[in-house]
Amino acid sequence: MAEPGQAYQAAEPGSELPPSMQDRVPFLLYRAAEASHALANQMLAQIGLTARQAGILTLITESGPMTQKALGTALRIDRTTMVALVDDLEARGLAERRRHPRDRRAFLVTATPLGQQAKTAAIRILDHQQQRFLAPLGQQDRLLLADLLRRLYQGQQDQ
Repeated sequence: MAEPGQAYQAAEPGSELPPSMQDRVPFLLYRAAEASHALANQMLAQIGLTARQAGILTLITESGPMTQKALGTALRIDRTTMVALVDDLEARGLAERRRHPRDRRAFLVTATPLGQQAKTAAIRILDHQQQRFLAPLGQQDRLLLADLLRRLYQGQQDQ
């Protein structure tokens, strides 16, 4: 905190956090998630995907074709962004939209064979990303962290 009469200076990236933020779990979770997401995007760039696109391909290959709305809900991506992401996947031949058999107004997004291959490559990269991101933790801590995060997530879903 700045002394009276001193101008506040924003902290440089990597600098010490203010005391009120050092142990604030939601803030630390957010920052860790940001760092993980940035690393995933950096590593997935080698195959021309983003983490969000890898998420879309994973859902539609493992869960089956889904509407853009269902994908957006599952991945918490707004409608406009989802349209752009699917447009890009479709333009690159990784996904395609097909008429929904029971709802003429809706389209199902499905992975093409090339999209299925891209998903497999993305998962391999994300496995390496996870190892790299969690490198500061030992195996027991990794298991504990995963368990704690699952419980926090489930607790939010139950509310």
